[in-house]
Amino acid sequence: MIRRIFLDIDDVLNRLTMTVLRHWGCPVAVEDYSAYPHWLGYDVIGAASALYPYPGVRFTDNDWLRLPRWLWAEVKPSADCYWLIDRCAELVGQENVCLLSAATASPECLAGKLEWIHDRLPTFLHKQYLIGQPKRFCAHPEALLIDDRDSNVSEFRIYGGNALLVPRPWNSLSHLGTRAHLEHALTTIEPVCGAAA
Repeated sequence: MIRRIFLDIDDVLNRLTMTVLRHWGCPVAVEDYSAYPHWLGYDVIGAASALYPYPGVRFTDNDWLRLPRWLWAEVKPSADCYWLIDRCAELVGQENVCLLSAATASPECLAGKLEWIHDRLPTFLHKQYLIGQPKRFCAHPEALLIDDRDSNVSEFRIYGGNALLVPRPWNSLSHLGTRAHLEHALTTIEPVCGAAA
């Protein structure tokens, strides 16, 4: 039985990748994932280099580290953000839903993410978050990770947890519709007795 749900923030609850590409000058719409070069997998720097309108410009890890705090704080929520949070709270109770997100080495990223959580998400999540790359540390048989990266999902499963992949152009479920897939997958979870939304 699933008793705890861990929700990824970037590109699950928000639209980070397309926001970053737009910020770097790529001709993309924040709401439209179809412009993402899916053949690259999850490689935002490679995608920016491929999409940038002037040939020869190459983005690097330094560009990623220099993203300003305001960008992390002002990323738009995804189309399914609030529905997904509500659905998870219905299944396991608000007290058992936790945000689980990685951050870059820049303090601006961490500060901006915290602002985003406080400005955009329900109050019950304002102190229910964990930040760190090794998401596997949270894996156990009663835990479910909801994430957009194939590698995070597989690693979480290897370490004994359950995981649900959110369809995005860079992952193995890119051919599926996000809401329909999530709705179907979450129907297989039996609600915890007494879970309150």
